Amino acid sequence: MSAPLAVILRAVAGAPRTPAELARDLGSSEAALSGMLRTLQSSGYVQEAVPEIGGCACGPCALKSMCRNADSGADDDHTVPAEATPLGLLRLTPRGEAYLQRTAG
Repeated sequence: MSAPLAVILRAVAGAPRTPAELARDLGSSEAALSGMLRTLQSSGYVQEAVPEIGGCACGPCALKSMCRNADSGADDDHTVPAEATPLGLLRLTPRGEAYLQRTAG
């Protein structure tokens, strides 16, 4: 994995982040990060932080007005429509966390 991808993983490590937040924090554009984020996602290092894959810590959405995922395109049963292609809120996968632990030593 190249150094720029590791920098992105470290930026996502603390808390789920959107591509816009990552771009702002890394001093880049969302368009420039798009390819790298898709590579990390397809390689299993990051994933969408949506309830059906364990990204939601609160369980059922009792507090939709405060949830960062509430406007992500998820409908009432918390599924994201297949046509929702933009990356939303991202978090590290166990594989991404393991990679960062190996490189932190």
